[in-house]
Amino acid sequence: MKTIRYPLTILATATIFSSSLVLASDSLKGSMLSLLSAFRGIQPYLVDQDRFSDPDNRDQVSELIQELRKNFHKIEDIPSQYKALPGFTENVRLVADLLDDSSRRLSEGKVAYAWWRLRKLPTDCFSCHTTYKVSAHYSNKDVVDQSLDALNRGRFLLATRQFSDAQATFLEVLKDPEFRFNYDEVLRSILLISTRINKNPKDGITTFQQIVSTSKLPEEDAREVQSWISELSQWSEEKAPAARDQLALGEKLITRGVALSPDTNPNDVALLRGTAILHEQLESGTLKPAQRSRALYLLGYAYLQLPLFFAEDWSEMYLERCINDFPGTKDAQLAYRAYRDHLLDDYTGSAGTNIPAEIRLQLEDLRRKAYGEPRVGDMVSTR
Repeated sequence: MKTIRYPLTILATATIFSSSLVLASDSLKGSMLSLLSAFRGIQPYLVDQDRFSDPDNRDQVSELIQELRKNFHKIEDIPSQYKALPGFTENVRLVADLLDDSSRRLSEGKVAYAWWRLRKLPTDCFSCHTTYKVSAHYSNKDVVDQSLDALNRGRFLLATRQFSDAQATFLEVLKDPEFRFNYDEVLRSILLISTRINKNPKDGITTFQQIVSTSKLPEEDAREVQSWISELSQWSEEKAPAARDQLALGEKLITRGVALSPDTNPNDVALLRGTAILHEQLESGTLKPAQRSRALYLLGYAYLQLPLFFAEDWSEMYLERCINDFPGTKDAQLAYRAYRDHLLDDYTGSAGTNIPAEIRLQLEDLRRKAYGEPRVGDMVSTR
């Protein structure tokens, strides 16, 4: 039996359950109980492609996916305060679409594709849990299959917001040579907890110093951890800024965190801190339009530097939001250029000559919005 190990924040359905429970009203509690059962049931299949693909398990897997989708919260059930948050509703739709697609492909016999789609869910879902202020309390025995290995238990604990238990489990993983090739993922998970959840640099320093002294990290990982300790130390010595200066601090951190050349690495601690601050500012609802457009652009740009922490399209989501919400502004133009360059990077092998037609149309539409130009269809209709 082959257990698949794959990058950060593996377990989508864990987060699906968590998000749904947080947003549920009393009328939805019944569906939450059904969702919990399906969530527990599907965990072994998500971490093991062979088990997922076994024809003898086909009906069971299909039923579990359908149960997850049926009880996953609908857009109309989400409280208005969440709908107003940039990225939240988009992520909910993305999760729902992926569940639908996985279920459909499985029914068509495209099992490998169905598993591949389903395993991509967690990064999108986990992004919400390290971004938005939701709270939930779980019992490990209720939401995590204890038969899973330590790495996958840690992943499920992380996805279901059991951050303290997740960190403790990940620390165990770092002492097991069997998981050597997953150390980088585990270290990034612990850094997320330190910067985006606990926001306590001193505890982060202690944790990573303990890791360095008790774990036999590969040289590259050890160097990266030392750079995190250095940045956390600088953070611990900073004076708390005034509330009115939070937006400026977020921009300053993102500017400091961006890699200046292909030969330099992004400053992960600064980027994670900066994005957390900007999300808090957006969630406060107090930003003026010019501040909001700036925050959206900076978030999109920052997430381009954090592909190993969050979903790749997380950056695209914020850049598009900036363009669509603030057409014709300087921030929208900056967002468009960042979005364009990011998208064209996917087609560098063809020197940009084989860009799909729909991508070209999308880019042109975004360009016109960013620069305040009417779309072709609008110009035709006004003649």
